[in-house]
Amino acid sequence: MTESVLLGELKEALITHLVEVEEQCDVFIEEFFPHPSPEREQAKKKVEEYINTLEGLVQEAHQIKEKGTFPLVIIGSRVELKDLKTNELLVVQLILPLGELPGENGISPLSPLGQALFLKKIGDEIEVEAPGGTFQYRIMGIYYPADR
Repeated sequence: MTESVLLGELKEALITHLVEVEEQCDVFIEEFFPHPSPEREQAKKKVEEYINTLEGLVQEAHQIKEKGTFPLVIIGSRVELKDLKTNELLVVQLILPLGELPGENGISPLSPLGQALFLKKIGDEIEVEAPGGTFQYRIMGIYYPADR
């Protein structure tokens, strides 16, 4: 009984997010890529890919049975990472580029870490070139909605 309630909440959260992305995609493109450029076209394609991915996730929501096993890092996900050099655990949340940071762990999908995480899966290893150096992580868990 509880599982079906959680499934309903998950599917509802995905649909709400999908609608939000569809409504804000043009604003996002204009805000971050105001002039015609290859980067603007690449961003449009990435947003289209993201919308298609979300549509697929809505259809497959019934397959998600356990917390922390969401199939992909999407906006709103809370992601558990293991630093492959120090073995430390790090938890971040991918946020809307136009949204406010939810504390110190909010990252934009436009940041180096956000770009490396975007649409990755549990177990994937990523390398991030950031101003502070090169970092390597393994994705240990993905939670969506993030507060679960």
